[in-house]
Amino acid sequence: MNSILVKLKGPKKRADEGQSPRRPDFWIETSGSISQICSFDADGHLSVKIANDSRPIIQRMVESFRNKFFPSGYPYSVNDGYLIYTQFRALQHFSSAALSVLSTQSLLFAAGLRPTPAQATAVSWIIKDGMQHAGKLICSNMGARMDSEPKSWRILADVLYDLGTGLEVISPLCPHLFLEMAGLGNFAKGLAVVAARATRLPIYSSFAKEGNLSDLFAKGEAISTLFNVVGIGAGIQLASTVCSSIQGKMIVAPLLSVIHIYSVVEEMRAAPVNTLNPQRTAMIIADFVKSGKVSSPADIRYREDLLFPDRIIEEAGGVMVGQPLKRL
Repeated sequence: MNSILVKLKGPKKRADEGQSPRRPDFWIETSGSISQICSFDADGHLSVKIANDSRPIIQRMVESFRNKFFPSGYPYSVNDGYLIYTQFRALQHFSSAALSVLSTQSLLFAAGLRPTPAQATAVSWIIKDGMQHAGKLICSNMGARMDSEPKSWRILADVLYDLGTGLEVISPLCPHLFLEMAGLGNFAKGLAVVAARATRLPIYSSFAKEGNLSDLFAKGEAISTLFNVVGIGAGIQLASTVCSSIQGKMIVAPLLSVIHIYSVVEEMRAAPVNTLNPQRTAMIIADFVKSGKVSSPADIRYREDLLFPDRIIEEAGGVMVGQPLKRL
């Protein structure tokens, strides 16, 4: 009986030898209102093209925007708080870009020129030298301190940036001090630029969930660029109308600055930074002592004190992390 089975299986096995399973040239997948043509290219990579999309135009536009400005697989590929962080990041860049146009126009006015809004926009891309480089060099020496407190340093960066911009806005009030005002303003901006860039990676890392840090970074920069352009447009409009005089700038500039700082504070509150610092360690210990539960970064993000991160948390038993031994 076994020999008969071997003979029956033998020819079938030889017939299958030398033949590889044939892949289909293409196939069509349908999900809801979308039909997609799927195929493999010569290198074996999967290619997907939309064959039919009967969704409303608004829904397609929203989907296209999400694909361009949000990480692939959103919202399942990021941690909690990413949408809130992105919303306030967009508002931050919008207000900052508009404020930058006004400050540039004021600098040119203080220097004795009467720039048009278009000239102010063009020059805003050029004025980056001078004292700004000195500020960058000084702030670069503080990089090690920014690892444990990226949120506080990020807020400080935007406060410094707005201080520098404020000096530029009020420069027409004292044109004889043009060099001093512009120099100090660019110095503060130099400090701000380095602090903001140094803290960007820890913030993005807190949202990465599936090894998609590069995708997060790229999409975050896309949103920043988009709203910077929109903000520049709004700044040009303001510079042509209500902010054509120094009185108008003195009203609108502080308002934009408040929006800017508020936005970055809400950004940082939404970010669930997943590294320990003295404050977060003490908060986790306090929660564990109280409930026996180890809190996650998302649980404690809105309870962090971003202005005074070194304060002692009494509920943790006065735990002090990172203090020198001689001080203890």
